Amino acid sequence: MALIVLPLPFKIYEYATGKDKSSIGVKIEEMSNALFMAVGLIAFYGYLNDQVYLFPSFWITWLVISVIWSVSAMFWSPKLTYATEVMGKTKMRIFAGIGLVLYSPLFLAVYFYAI
Repeated sequence: MALIVLPLPFKIYEYATGKDKSSIGVKIEEMSNALFMAVGLIAFYGYLNDQVYLFPSFWITWLVISVIWSVSAMFWSPKLTYATEVMGKTKMRIFAGIGLVLYSPLFLAVYFYAI
């Protein structure tokens, strides 16, 4: 949740005030990724509290899409291209790897929730 929901108001503020100089493609990717991953938090919450939300095939589909999305972003992503321009290739790869590791509990929880 900290990785997905907490930064959202700050990003929206930066977009609204013009402080974020990234392209529209980067902004669209950031917001769509945040919203899509936030849906996974429903399954994460259900897994932790042993409550059923929606149905297993929905969560399996969500998981497959999110893993493909996350892995493909390592090879093509306006956000990572912009991050490379700002901080360099090495730092971008380190932060992208850390992000993938931080998303792993969400992916595992959705997997165990769906099966």
